[in-house]
Amino acid sequence: MKRLAIFFVLIAVLGSLVHGDRGIQAVEKQHFYNVDREIRLEGTVQEISLEPRYKDRAPFLIVLVLDAERGETFSVEVSPAWFFGDDLHKGEKVKIVGSLAEEGEGMKTVIARQMNLRGETVMLRDKKGFPSWSGGAARQKGRRRIGGF
Repeated sequence: MKRLAIFFVLIAVLGSLVHGDRGIQAVEKQHFYNVDREIRLEGTVQEISLEPRYKDRAPFLIVLVLDAERGETFSVEVSPAWFFGDDLHKGEKVKIVGSLAEEGEGMKTVIARQMNLRGETVMLRDKKGFPSWSGGAARQKGRRRIGGF
């Protein structure tokens, strides 16, 4: 039993030596929803892309939004690409509620909780920030609500 424990510790140490800082960097780059940092954006879509934001996960829909009030451009993490079922176009007006991710210099990142486009509200996360896509692609697309924001 003691040899087995030593074997697993040795494997863990060797794994950390082989992978170096890469494992630590992947965790540092992840963004987590923080309800205390929630903000509202209202602006125009500048760019739409799909990016592999999280290791071993589906690409995320990323939208660059120029906020009309602040005059700043924000990178908005919407959801995994398979989850977001609406057409989104450059130049389209959107309203977003989300968590401002803690970052260094550069463009600010917002993790979207809900998005309003063309009078329809798409709920991407619950009020505590837990994703609506939890459970995988077999779950239903985002809950929608017609009307106000």
